Amino acid sequence: MKDLFDLKDRKITFSPQALEIPELKVIWDTDKTKDKSKAVTKLSYIYFLCDFKSPYVLSVPPESLKSTVGRDFMKDEDYEPDVKMILAIKKYRELQRTPSMGLLEASTTTIHKLSSYLRSVDLTERDKSGKPLYKPSDVTNALKSIGGIVESLSKVREQIEKETIKKGVLRGQRKKGNREDPR
Repeated sequence: MKDLFDLKDRKITFSPQALEIPELKVIWDTDKTKDKSKAVTKLSYIYFLCDFKSPYVLSVPPESLKSTVGRDFMKDEDYEPDVKMILAIKKYRELQRTPSMGLLEASTTTIHKLSSYLRSVDLTERDKSGKPLYKPSDVTNALKSIGGIVESLSKVREQIEKETIKKGVLRGQRKKGNREDPR
């Protein structure tokens, strides 16, 4: 789904073919405002909630992603999408899915859990018998592995980028330019 949504000058833009996908078109067509601001907000919500390159998906822990994106775009952290939005979200996720996407999602979840663990460690905390709850060696071993984890995650992202490009045609049937080959 490389060119259906794009982030330019801190705003979401939509390709014409994005608005031909029935589940997304319904959202666009039901917005009767002159500037389509409601549709843009809803489609932005979908992009930032679902796209693997979204800054929210990349940095917000999965358990708070929906409420964070809801708060920032729908102005309600308890926002619950209606049926049209649920169908559009499902379709967007389905269209961007590649074989490596599940691995990326699992890796991102693991990194967030590791980050949470490291923030919660208190080396002065003791059990009932006075022994440390956390061994400094466990923490330092976790810290040593972070570089490798980040590098591996970066490789998975690169693989996903490559998977979205097939035989000179990008998703959405846009032709690949001569400088768009992956590394």
